[in-house]
Amino acid sequence: NCQRQMQVLSEMSTWCLQDLGTKVNRKEIETLVTVTIHVHQRDIAQEVRSRKAQDVNDSNWLKQARFYWRPSSGDSNGGSTVVSITDVDFNYQYEYLGSKERLVVTPLTDKCYITLAQALGVYFGGAPAGPTGTGKTETVKDL
Repeated sequence: NCQRQMQVLSEMSTWCLQDLGTKVNRKEIETLVTVTIHVHQRDIAQEVRSRKAQDVNDSNWLKQARFYWRPSSGDSNGGSTVVSITDVDFNYQYEYLGSKERLVVTPLTDKCYITLAQALGVYFGGAPAGPTGTGKTETVKDL
């Protein structure tokens, strides 16, 4: 329900606007709440709806990071999680990077994810370029 999602997002956003005492408390709340990701998910859902994506092969759907469970009879876990961006699949390796701050995800960030995913899909690498302090390193780490 979109209305319920908006209520939850609004409530979580108010947590981040309150006086939380210390910087550590603020970082914990912002990290746990992950308002940044919820706002991005809301925006993406609205974009996909407004562009009237009709099937799973629509480019507006395919360009998003998608997580799938792929069953496998030979795997001791019964399958694995796959992360897909455009037509590139990555096996999720269950790495834990700790609780970290999130980037503000912009259309440029999304384009960077797509470009880097395509490069990795053909066994190349990527090196974002731009002015200092614009989030290049964080974007690559977040991907």
